[in-house]
Amino acid sequence: MARFQLEKGDRFKLDKSSGLEKVRVDLNWKSGADLDASAFLIGSNGVINDDADFVFYNSANRANPETGEVEPFNKSVHGNKKHWQAVTVPVSADGSVLGSADDLGEEDDEGEDAGETMHVDLSKVGPKIEEIVFCVTIYHGDKEGVTFGSVREPSITISNEETGEELCRYNLKEKFSTETAVEAAKLVCNEDGEWEFVALGEGHDGGMQTLVDIYA
Repeated sequence: MARFQLEKGDRFKLDKSSGLEKVRVDLNWKSGADLDASAFLIGSNGVINDDADFVFYNSANRANPETGEVEPFNKSVHGNKKHWQAVTVPVSADGSVLGSADDLGEEDDEGEDAGETMHVDLSKVGPKIEEIVFCVTIYHGDKEGVTFGSVREPSITISNEETGEELCRYNLKEKFSTETAVEAAKLVCNEDGEWEFVALGEGHDGGMQTLVDIYA
């Protein structure tokens, strides 16, 4: 169980003095729909500085999930791009954020727990990055009429990657209805160079494209 349960707007300071560098970010929910976790690495200008700093399932910047090393598409190794995407995960330009394998959801599993996990190495975050925003979107939600109004028990948890200890959890209790994209939380680098986890819970219509319009 997480050490701290947060409410919308709460902040949790990650203790750098304890040697905490690698954190796991678990975004969980109950829904049969295809939900996707993503992250935006934001600079002082409020947007991403590199296309690869939008870490999402279809990113062209990908890495080996075991080593974190960038693994470009190689036809002789991967055969085709579909297989390459299946065996790699999206990674940010600086290598600090590893995305998740895509959880496609199952229509007959609406009562089952689902989710995606991202991994952040704070020691690798580029000096120009001030925020890392974690989002969840519904794939083709607007087209298919699926919204967060039907998604149950969404939450985001931050854990110490190396020890497995849950540090804090934010259960999104907002009453979403038409929204197809949610900014769940973000990591913010404060004036002292320390990272803080901030619970957001901000919903948007328009799916992933709305978030891209905001941050890219």
